[in-house]
Amino acid sequence: MHIEEDQQSPVWIYLVGFVVLGCALSMSGPALSHLRDRVGTDDGGISLVFVGSSTGYMIGSFLGGRLLDRGHGHQMWAGCMTTSVVMIVVISQLDRLGTMVVAFIVLGIVCGVGDVSGNTLVLWARPDAPGAALNALHLFFALGALSAPILTNRAIAWADSLWPVAIPLGVLTMVCVLVLLTTPAPIKTRTAHHTHEGEQGASVRRGQLMIVGLFFFVYVALEVGFANWIHTYVEQIGYGDANTATGITATFWVGFSVGRMLAIWFATRLSAGWMLVGSMALALTSSVVLVAVNGGGFGLWIVTFFFGLSIAPQFASMIAYAEAHFALSGAATSVFIGAAGLGGLVMPYLLGQLFDARGARVLPPVTLTACVVTIGAGLWVRHIVQVSDRQRPPVTSMNAPVT
Repeated sequence: MHIEEDQQSPVWIYLVGFVVLGCALSMSGPALSHLRDRVGTDDGGISLVFVGSSTGYMIGSFLGGRLLDRGHGHQMWAGCMTTSVVMIVVISQLDRLGTMVVAFIVLGIVCGVGDVSGNTLVLWARPDAPGAALNALHLFFALGALSAPILTNRAIAWADSLWPVAIPLGVLTMVCVLVLLTTPAPIKTRTAHHTHEGEQGASVRRGQLMIVGLFFFVYVALEVGFANWIHTYVEQIGYGDANTATGITATFWVGFSVGRMLAIWFATRLSAGWMLVGSMALALTSSVVLVAVNGGGFGLWIVTFFFGLSIAPQFASMIAYAEAHFALSGAATSVFIGAAGLGGLVMPYLLGQLFDARGARVLPPVTLTACVVTIGAGLWVRHIVQVSDRQRPPVTSMNAPVT
């Protein structure tokens, strides 16, 4: 029965869908200078597109989780993917900041629904061992994000517009829509399970949900803040031209993709907790070196690669870590994605204001600070898991036979 359910669950199409999601969510950073000049504003003004995108992303994530719990996950996701491609074309035609922000809100909503859909459906499709599948899902997100600076750079060079980005994404979306609309979506079947330590899983409580959500808030603030402003950082410190900035942005996403590729292999050999420890330690080291470099040169390329590599496993690993201890519904997962959206709202906007007030060289110290806060949030999550495990009745008192 379980084998048949796995065969019916098209996890591979979720991976393809996350390529579209990764590109749609990441194109705003490489396109920032183009969009800024198009609407005639400054760095602080154009950072409002991040606010719009992240606000919509939070709305979509909270709506998506509740709709998933009611069924029709495939139909909902197919509609959102189609809308995201349409919105990229719409954004490419706008020349007023207000309407552009509204368009990014809509794009954020459908991407938020897509993000919570992919993460939740993979958990439901692979309830016994979601780690490798989750890391594969986020690897394909990274591949989409990696394509964003390249597609954006070529689109602007060839057409002085973003609309060509919609062409490859439209092809992938057509494939996804055909499969999603013709296959049944997995449903939540697990309310409790055994962890690798033999303890009984339980439904996540609201307070625990908020603390895990805090981790996703600070982690995505770190990831999105760096990814969206590294292109502008390189331009404003005077290191090379737009192609150099595109190359360094792509280097971050190459490292990010490699990190998520390695995470698939490590997820079959290490627990999610140990993966988080290792990636956080490497991220802290990389961010310290980034502060030391703080400028152009070959060192920036290297540290950017390793920073992307180090933070890549953390999102999927934390979801797998939470799933190992709590039974996650669509609504619970949507809290994590919504918190991530809030982090993606706060940090890019904050960096836009800091770039205007203090200059581009604020990026490395802000990145280091965010990395330290992320580690603190991860330790807090570990603490509440330990407390929850201690408060649970022993397995032998409930399940062991009387002898």
